[in-house]
Amino acid sequence: MAVLKARKLKDIAAVIKAAREDAGLRQDELAERLAFSRDYMIDLESGKGNVYTTRLFRVLHELGITVTLTYGDHNTES
Repeated sequence: MAVLKARKLKDIAAVIKAAREDAGLRQDELAERLAFSRDYMIDLESGKGNVYTTRLFRVLHELGITVTLTYGDHNTES
């Protein structure tokens, strides 16, 4: 199981891309499953932020909040 502390949007983007690839899905396949456009998936996986994600990470940083992402074992219960 992979574990990563996300300090910026690009960290989350990298985990999303890795998890998608590990699942054997193409961007367009995942986008279709979620009713998103492929362009949205491209932006998401490249870590392209918007005003909301930028503000979110500023708030997290200011308050000393750490986001930890894990993936790789869908069968393990929390």
